[in-house]
Amino acid sequence: MSSASSSISPADETLLATLEKSFARLAGTDGVIDVNELQRALGLRSAYLAKRVLTSLDANHDGVVTHDAFMAAVRKLIAGSDEEKLRFAFRVHDHNDDGAISYDELHRMIAISLAEGDVAERPTQPATMLARNLFQLADRDRSGSITFDEFVAVVAKRPELLRKMTRSEALWIAPNEELIEWLDNGGKPARRVFPVGENGWAPLIVLLAWIAVNVGILVVGLTRNRHGHPINEFTQAGRAFGKCINFNGALLLIPVMRRFLSWIRTTFLGRMLPLDEAITFHRIVGHTLVALGIAHGAMLTLSYFQGHPHATVGKLLFSTHRGLTGALLLIVITIMWVFALSFVRRTQRFELFYFTHLLYVVWFALAIAHATSFLFWAFVPLLGFGIEQVLRLVRRAHKCDVLTAKALRSGVTRLDLAVPATFKYRPGDYAFLRIPAIAKHEWHPFTISSAPESGNLTFHVRSLGNWTSALRKHVEDAETNGGASLVAYVDGPYGSPAAHIFNSRNAVFIGAGIGVTPFASVLESLVLQSNNAETPTKLEKAHFFWLNKDQHSFDWFRTLLTELEHADQRALLDIHLCMTGGRSGATALGLELARELMHEGGYSDIVTGLRTHTHMGHPDWEQMLSTIKQSHDGDVDVYFCGPPGLGKKVEAICIKLGLAYREEKF
Repeated sequence: MSSASSSISPADETLLATLEKSFARLAGTDGVIDVNELQRALGLRSAYLAKRVLTSLDANHDGVVTHDAFMAAVRKLIAGSDEEKLRFAFRVHDHNDDGAISYDELHRMIAISLAEGDVAERPTQPATMLARNLFQLADRDRSGSITFDEFVAVVAKRPELLRKMTRSEALWIAPNEELIEWLDNGGKPARRVFPVGENGWAPLIVLLAWIAVNVGILVVGLTRNRHGHPINEFTQAGRAFGKCINFNGALLLIPVMRRFLSWIRTTFLGRMLPLDEAITFHRIVGHTLVALGIAHGAMLTLSYFQGHPHATVGKLLFSTHRGLTGALLLIVITIMWVFALSFVRRTQRFELFYFTHLLYVVWFALAIAHATSFLFWAFVPLLGFGIEQVLRLVRRAHKCDVLTAKALRSGVTRLDLAVPATFKYRPGDYAFLRIPAIAKHEWHPFTISSAPESGNLTFHVRSLGNWTSALRKHVEDAETNGGASLVAYVDGPYGSPAAHIFNSRNAVFIGAGIGVTPFASVLESLVLQSNNAETPTKLEKAHFFWLNKDQHSFDWFRTLLTELEHADQRALLDIHLCMTGGRSGATALGLELARELMHEGGYSDIVTGLRTHTHMGHPDWEQMLSTIKQSHDGDVDVYFCGPPGLGKKVEAICIKLGLAYREEKF
């Protein structure tokens, strides 16, 4: 355990500056922080715990913390020696400030820490047992209390806890996303680069090629002289923009031809083309079409009024075929664009996006009516898309019964369906569901969370919008009052980035919240295959990370993980569970030490009941992925499914480390 102060790194200096600003914000006009302000700032439930933290920061014991006292304390916590950091944690646990921690003080802090993290005590591991085991280990001289030296001796054997404590306390004193990003980048600005994942530079190449074609069409349209006759410059610009609309309108359908793309994934092209970015490319083309439509309409409107100076807007719209269809095209695509924006699509107004996007049929019909030349560009994509739609209608015509429906904790509903006779899927695939009892005409995509080998068809549905909330309410009412069984229609299956997992030699799966569903299917299938000599898998090692904010969310797949722990005869899986809402700092150091001891003693984890130990707080992705990369000589593929913000963070680290990265997107 070091005693000298650490040198101040650029990241530490930035952190200290941020903490100083945080103090000024909390202190207000009086320039000091009292216990109530500290409790609110730290989001603590326990006023007693807030008082203990204040005492550890309060140098002159006057019940408030001044600017100088605060900065001196956090400087020791962040950049001080290990001994200075542990002094802070020790004082938090030493309630009567007598220089020793009694059993009652330790027990009280462990009980408070469990409550702060919303972790329910397990009958087999109550707070009394956790405190007793830790106390017996730490109290080496059997004096009936734990001295600071004894406290240090226990922590010294677990240096990772000390490192986590420093980071955790700093962040909950000044919760700040930019600060977290700074720390994760070692005090360097966040890297903003175009994603280079499993497909290497393919996404960038496709994007540049698309831009080049658009620029080429525009340049030719603006410079071409039609048979030597002069053309109004507004007319020429409008026609040039129209050619670009033809090109992009034809492209718009290809990224959403899900069955075609699922087939492409099974071929050698699946590893060459950036199929994971198909929906992103569809959105880029959609945004571009809106801009091109406005530019095209504006140029031709100016051209019309230049040639007809006394005409009116009404005459342009209602006396010319092009004017009327053009205006209707702009109205339709603007409606589709507005209701496809994320603030609508990712809220409880998803239905607005769903139904307004069906206007694509009207848009294509109007585009053909507006200019028949559009068919020259769009005939093949329209034909392919039409065939896809026919296949979808044929293959989703058969209904299947919902065998069981359960309302799980944290707003998740589990559906077990009878597998249709012709429904063949692979691990990680997804499908669209329509449940007439919830909404007669709406289809919603969900990842299949069961393995094909299991003989089940299971979905875990998170309540995020109107449809999913209505489904949960229906299931809850049926569980309470009884009700008719549900009938569902399934459209699919469709491939996803997870389909490439079986081509990987070493893989990292990162699922956040309900984003675990594709990996639940994959993990179950991997273990079943690895234990079956007839169906060997290429995968040699899988590192699985599952992040949840609270304890209850782990219940969704706890049974599956328990089965995997027992069935994994080849030690194929390395499971990491992280409860991001839990504290791992100075206030919870006693609990963390006790949990470590129970784990070392062979007890199940207090959070999940599994053999796997649950980590409190957010993982240090760069440190963990670096370690995994070194253990496999860099031959590692990373697969992610979860919130976009976390995905960007993990992706940036994968780029920095040179790891292949794939992300599940819908």
